[in-house]
Amino acid sequence: MPVVPELEFKTMLDKMGFHQPKRFLINDREDYKGEFPSVLKVSSETITHKTEIGAVVGDIKTRQDFKEVLKDMKRKFPGETLYAEEMAKKGVELIIGLIKDPMFGKLLLFGVGGFYSELIRDVTFKRVPIDRYDAEDLLGELKFNRVFDGYRGHKVNKEILIDLLLKISDFSIKNEFSQIDFNPVFLYEDGYLIIDAKLVV
Repeated sequence: MPVVPELEFKTMLDKMGFHQPKRFLINDREDYKGEFPSVLKVSSETITHKTEIGAVVGDIKTRQDFKEVLKDMKRKFPGETLYAEEMAKKGVELIIGLIKDPMFGKLLLFGVGGFYSELIRDVTFKRVPIDRYDAEDLLGELKFNRVFDGYRGHKVNKEILIDLLLKISDFSIKNEFSQIDFNPVFLYEDGYLIIDAKLVV
């Protein structure tokens, strides 16, 4: 199934008011005007699992390091679009997804995100559209739900998360897709950032 290049999808999300790290289209090292550390990524219709093949490199600390990583990625992925982002501070890592199921219709997936999401598999589903009660129910269904009330110093804003789930539900009703993944989403005490986004049409 065709995948929308991540840079194109993220530009679409910007226009809808979703919060993401500041990013820059990269042709050479002088195109990056952001802060360090930074992340360099490939945006492609064919590359979907970037980490495994080196199509995303994070924690680039200096401009000289950036130049060297850029040179290597251009060699590995000739002709592909490259873009860079300011590296976001770590938050509570979530996965939020949308699936179009032939039997149940459009479903919203919510759970533990990031590197360990496939290993832990702490996820739950709701049919969309959802309301505020459904969103609160999603939070309560996860095994690690205590983190939303503050756990070992991890403070997050549940209301911001609920608003985000409702916004993604609204997005699912207004747009067509086969699958959407926001993974990870970093949740903070004062907001959130969508770090990686994939749209399959």
